[in-house]
Amino acid sequence: MRILSLQEVEDMLYGACIFGTGGGGSLTEGLQLVRKLYAEGQTVSMIALDEVEDDWLVASPYYVGSVAPPSDEVKQRLAGLPILPDEVSTLAARALQDYLGKKIMAVVATELGGNTACAIETAINLQVPLVDADPAGRAVPDLAHTTFHIHDVSISPFALANRFGDTLIVQHAVNHDRAEQIARSFAGISGNLAGVCDHPVSGERLKGSVIKGTLSKSQQVGQARREARERGVIPAEAIVAAGGGKHLCHGIIREASWNDVGGFIEGEVSIESKEKDELPLTIWFRNEFMIAKRGEELLSVIPELISILDHKTGEPILNPSCQAGMIIDVVTFPAPPDWETDKGLSIFGPEYVGLDRKTYEKVKGRK
Repeated sequence: MRILSLQEVEDMLYGACIFGTGGGGSLTEGLQLVRKLYAEGQTVSMIALDEVEDDWLVASPYYVGSVAPPSDEVKQRLAGLPILPDEVSTLAARALQDYLGKKIMAVVATELGGNTACAIETAINLQVPLVDADPAGRAVPDLAHTTFHIHDVSISPFALANRFGDTLIVQHAVNHDRAEQIARSFAGISGNLAGVCDHPVSGERLKGSVIKGTLSKSQQVGQARREARERGVIPAEAIVAAGGGKHLCHGIIREASWNDVGGFIEGEVSIESKEKDELPLTIWFRNEFMIAKRGEELLSVIPELISILDHKTGEPILNPSCQAGMIIDVVTFPAPPDWETDKGLSIFGPEYVGLDRKTYEKVKGRK
């Protein structure tokens, strides 16, 4: 176990948001949250996956919702309700803990991204360590997109909470897809933001169902970005080297658009390459960047990671924040091995975005 300094936590969040593939929550909000916690004299401890005791109860706290504003009808229904000071992920964790009648001994982030700060905040509030692992190795759009699902770990019972104080325990969900619908519906009537704490699992089961060392790797990538900036060099290459990835494109965003589709943010980003004679690069996203194409050539597809970085700072850009005129770099990283299994690809592979499973093999074969 080690106590993380604020610099280490900030590096971790930068790296987690780079692996967040355009989603996973706001880096700005995540940094604000951890800086506030550390300014108050609080710190987070992180433990390696192997340090988790077999009989511990471990769970995943996070946010669910949409960056789109709530409808006028929802706003009217919520108007005048008191807003609680606690973060919704902590409220959900406490509700789950009360329901189970057992103390949560450690928390694990549900994905990588700005939402990783939710796990940090919940760990601090519950006074338990954060596990150096997660069940995605990236950000994902759906509660079903988790290595817990690959390894048949039940998502329920799980807790939901909103900032107005409503809490809900889902004793049993038929499957991860139904859990996703329940949670997203609750978020929708809560102003497009809710806290979730799910996958209550023993330490023993946790060790065989999550991806080890992802927070340490995020910290290394974030540190590489920061040190490149301190040396006055463009960060993209340092980020790629630290993360074992590939640089796809340096260019300028010519067009970016998105819509709220059933609680997901779907859209497309068109990028003009700075390299001569290269066709424009197009990236399609659903909460996270999922498909990168140059003309009709498919360059990368889920479960690989695709990220858009500010060219000068190396900061990851959330997909709805992409704007025409931005000078950027596009990078990719390999998918965690669990996602490349038959079951992993059936859950979060090309078929999820309407492409043939063999598409993934073809993309990998060209690299």
